[in-house]
Amino acid sequence: MKALDGFSGLRDGLREIADMRNEWAGIPMPLDGIPLVIEPTYRDAKGLASIGRGKPEAASEFDNVEIINRFFSTRKGRDIVIWRQNGKIDWGTCGHVHGADFALQTLGASDAWGIEQEANAINTLGGMLSHRAFKQYMLTGCFLETSRRSGVVYLFRRLRPTIAISLRSGSSRILAALCMHPIGYYEGSWAGAMCPTDDVIAHLALMRGDEAMLWRRCNQHAPYRPEAGL
Repeated sequence: MKALDGFSGLRDGLREIADMRNEWAGIPMPLDGIPLVIEPTYRDAKGLASIGRGKPEAASEFDNVEIINRFFSTRKGRDIVIWRQNGKIDWGTCGHVHGADFALQTLGASDAWGIEQEANAINTLGGMLSHRAFKQYMLTGCFLETSRRSGVVYLFRRLRPTIAISLRSGSSRILAALCMHPIGYYEGSWAGAMCPTDDVIAHLALMRGDEAMLWRRCNQHAPYRPEAGL
């Protein structure tokens, strides 16, 4: 198997170092060309985040101008920025056009994970779910669970943000897409530094244990944003 996976040696080495350093979540694996965004309190966060980032980006057209407003256009599929410069008002677009950019970047980031690590996480998740929910996860990559505190229904998804749904009005309404990676994530993707099911476990455990903290820790994306993965 290792002969088929050129990254297995690096993963094994990082695991040994993590064990020696008692790192509770291992060490994020750097990938060339896909920079890591690391939780600032994590050890060596700056060093890990600098790997694979390449040369500094050139100044954008929005530097040294006064930003008046910024909002997402569902028609254009990207952000509209309005700014003032030298007394004149102008506008332009920026950001991802659609979720395919995220999907392709996520596919590239999959080299960071091993089948063994994902299998261990799946076994752990299986002990946290009912048979039906676990079967749904294995077959579709997602499952539902309703919060006993708030009544909010959560759609937990592998490699996509968790969808929070309200049923109070008699019909379903998406409140937000909740995105959180406990250690870090690969820039421009839905891929976390930990294997995909470990991220699902983190979302589920935090929702059950401290739902308010889940909302505070997550980036809350509107459902029409490409980052939401809908």
